[in-house]
Amino acid sequence: MPEEHEPGSFLKATLASQPRELERILADGESAAQAAKRLAGCSRVFLVGTGTSYHGALAGQYMLRSAGVDAWAVRAFEFSMYPPRIRDDDGLILLSHRGTKRYSQEALDLFAKRNDRWTVITGMGSPLEGPGVVRTVEQERSPVHTASHTGALLRLAQVAAALGRPSWMGQLAELPDRVHQAVADGDTVAAQTDEVELRPVTHFVGGGPARATAYEGALKLREASHLVSAEGHDVEGILHGPLVSIQPGTPVVLIKQPGPSLQRIEEVESALREISAKVLSFPPASDLDEVLAPIVNVVPLQWLAYHASRKLGVDADSFRRDEKEYAAAQSKFTL
Repeated sequence: MPEEHEPGSFLKATLASQPRELERILADGESAAQAAKRLAGCSRVFLVGTGTSYHGALAGQYMLRSAGVDAWAVRAFEFSMYPPRIRDDDGLILLSHRGTKRYSQEALDLFAKRNDRWTVITGMGSPLEGPGVVRTVEQERSPVHTASHTGALLRLAQVAAALGRPSWMGQLAELPDRVHQAVADGDTVAAQTDEVELRPVTHFVGGGPARATAYEGALKLREASHLVSAEGHDVEGILHGPLVSIQPGTPVVLIKQPGPSLQRIEEVESALREISAKVLSFPPASDLDEVLAPIVNVVPLQWLAYHASRKLGVDADSFRRDEKEYAAAQSKFTL
């Protein structure tokens, strides 16, 4: 990185830009509506992605299900290497920020050979083209993706709304302001970050749509603060083994979003406090439909990753490319 670069400044600026980007995407509902027409009448829709894009697919499947669509999130590698049986009335939504990932392209190619009922949600400047392509945001300068994730989630919500007119449609207009409030609360997250030792490992837990938020929170913390290990868990899964490995003082971030999973989250919290784990949570989007809440609830976890990187003296924008061993490691494979 150039010497004048302030560590993590790309991440911080992009994180702060999210309300503005969501306003722009919300104003452009027509492109998502046109893409949704390609999926109309599909009996089943696969949502495919890698990394953060897979977490978007996980959240998106709940949006589509709430709109009456049988939807399933699948990792791009799994879809391309171990594909399901593709039927004539299946649909595909591919999520890819940059549009350059190897297995994302292979998954799309595999599906497109059998069926043209696909759409792609991708960033501006992505090489992916065609009538089913819907754009989100400019390519991010930080490798720790934030705005492209919330932008993709909003695009998924627009597609779901166009397909089934779900009960939460009226709440879409609230999302930029909700995210603005979450962005403005960064100092509160910073204060909590200062009070806890995140190393060696921090856990994140969520249920239903919040499972995607937990997974994304763990990934952001790993990417931005690579001296910290992080694990994301579904609310039931943490009780079936992982709990016994959590030591007193270990930080655990709970996504306490109201919905069917909340009672189980509260039981997990009681168990964690019994063993003196350090429980963290941030105010959820409590009066927002559960399927839209990941668009808002992920923002405090993005701030947590940024503030943790500053606390640990890590440049969140580096992705360790400035370290010889890690640069060499990343040269051994193509993404």
